[in-house]
Amino acid sequence: MAHELSGLNGQAGGGAPASHVARTHYSVRALSFAYSFLVIGLVLWERQAGLLAWALLALQFLAYPQLAYLRARAAKDSRRAEIQNLYFDSLTLGAWMAMLGFPTWITYAALFSTTLNSAIMRGAAGAACAAVCFAAGALAWIAPMGYQHYPGTSDLVTALCFFGSLAYSAGVGLVVQNQNRRLRRAREELREGARRYRLITENAGDLVALVDRDGRLGYASPSYERILDAQDLALGADAFRHLHESDQLRVRAAVQALMKDGLSVTLRMRLQTRYGEVRRIESQLHAVRGDGGEITGGVGSITGAVMASRDITDLRDREEQLEVAGLAFERMGDAMMVTNAAGRVLTINRAFTRITGYEPAEALGQQESKFRSGMQPASFYDDMYAAVLRQGHWRGTTWCQRRDGTVYREWRSVSAVRDAEDRVTHFVTLFGEIDGLGADRAGVDRAASEPLPERPARSA
Repeated sequence: MAHELSGLNGQAGGGAPASHVARTHYSVRALSFAYSFLVIGLVLWERQAGLLAWALLALQFLAYPQLAYLRARAAKDSRRAEIQNLYFDSLTLGAWMAMLGFPTWITYAALFSTTLNSAIMRGAAGAACAAVCFAAGALAWIAPMGYQHYPGTSDLVTALCFFGSLAYSAGVGLVVQNQNRRLRRAREELREGARRYRLITENAGDLVALVDRDGRLGYASPSYERILDAQDLALGADAFRHLHESDQLRVRAAVQALMKDGLSVTLRMRLQTRYGEVRRIESQLHAVRGDGGEITGGVGSITGAVMASRDITDLRDREEQLEVAGLAFERMGDAMMVTNAAGRVLTINRAFTRITGYEPAEALGQQESKFRSGMQPASFYDDMYAAVLRQGHWRGTTWCQRRDGTVYREWRSVSAVRDAEDRVTHFVTLFGEIDGLGADRAGVDRAASEPLPERPARSA
């Protein structure tokens, strides 16, 4: 009679594990078929049916739900298996109704429940298929056994059919209501999530675009309006038209590779703005799947890419400045040493190693005092750093000793680096050999002969 709510529960079958779907359907099917066993069993008892009829009744309404559960659990597609079970239910229940002589209330309940379940699963086509299967089952019994019609049932059987159908309809309504509530909540969460992400995207400084397989724009965030004209941001516009000519081919090739393997990629490119200036852009491209926009690692064919870009022009300019400064630092003829405020060596250049003989591994992290030659008294260095703290710099000439013990004459300049609060953070020492530089010996010696400032009570 009343079947089960598998059509309603089955909507989760596409994404739920097979065992979970099968267990859910099994519990409802077993309960409704057990109720049907009671109703039809009363009819058979009233008609004093034989053992064969009782055996078939037990097989259909007690054993069959177990077999259907095992079949659905073992199937790769539980939803498909449950649809097939629904049609088989309609087929067998149609045969049972023909065998019982189409009692009005029982036939109504059986046909109502099976067509309703199939309609929920597959719409009007499902309901029609269930009705056809029901009729086919009835004809399969009538063909060899003949047609019988016993429309009446006892008051008890009629009452059970009435209240069973009523309970079934109420159960269907509750399940539909719960599903609609969950669906509304999911839609509200989806809308809220979309609103939140759109708010972030449209107010972020980064450039966000969606491009298809041919590099055509499907979406461009408002941040693009700062650098491109409106016609360049229209749907279907060439997303890479304003790239530097030498970058276009490389970027388009990267997009095509992304369409094939789905691997995210980071690219740097040059973009000409509507003001005629060239900006450097760093972009991250992620694949978009055709099953609803899942980004990388999902299923479905790749239909396009999300391109998140940021302007790195200023950053790249600073990087180039640092690269130039670093190159100049390493290749300058004079030796340079940078220490922190405590005198620990942070960096040296090649000329430092060439002049003093100390390799970077021997100098970095050591105290600057380790590389004093000892040819000047300690007070000389105390006075020198005291002058640096007072005046910001000191310059002069000294006698020094290399790592191998040889002595050479050098000119030296020491400067202090201060932070925004006027605190000393680093010392920069620049020196070189006087003879090696071809300097005016007399001029340098005159600088060295200038008396050092008066030594403070406490050295730096």
